[in-house]
Amino acid sequence: MDDEPTTLQFLSRLLTDEGHEVDTVDKATEALEKVRDKRYKLILLDIKMPDMSGIELYEKLQKIAKSLTQRVLFITGDVMGARTAAFFSRTKAPYITKPFNIEQLKKEINNILSE
Repeated sequence: MDDEPTTLQFLSRLLTDEGHEVDTVDKATEALEKVRDKRYKLILLDIKMPDMSGIELYEKLQKIAKSLTQRVLFITGDVMGARTAAFFSRTKAPYITKPFNIEQLKKEINNILSE
């Protein structure tokens, strides 16, 4: 989930080329609808979204199925603010920063999928 179309297309193509089945959304509300209907092995989640932050969506995922939060890899493109840093410190949720290294992204994805 990312609100930047180029990032969404790039990630979709990259993951599809790696053999993954990919669903994409650009709004958190759409992501919530999808996770209610289908269980995902991995959720790439942008921190800053226009309709709901990635942190807010993560908290909603906890209520739907706590196990989903163990499948989230955050993507952030901003300088990390105090609230975001505190969230990552508290949850230990994995994240990568934009622009991200493709090999690091693959490594983080494989770490989550191997659990």
